[in-house]
Amino acid sequence: MTPGPAGSDPEFERLERAVTALIERHRGAAAEIARLRERLEEREQRLRVAEEQILALNQRRQDVAKRIDDLIAQILLLESQLGAASA
Repeated sequence: MTPGPAGSDPEFERLERAVTALIERHRGAAAEIARLRERLEEREQRLRVAEEQILALNQRRQDVAKRIDDLIAQILLLESQLGAASA
């Protein structure tokens, strides 16, 4: 059997369908990759914000702890001065 024009050859049509399907799968995969990259960037941004907040809160906690230590030291000093004055 002699194949007809390229447009009517069943093997060529099958190949054309396969290539078209492959192109569509590639486009779908590329769109999914783009969507996943966007989600990853959003998560990374949230993580950066959370890390910055943690650093700020840790600094604040250290500042508060130092102020408490200073207040305790002042109370102890006042107690010792009051104890020495009443003795």
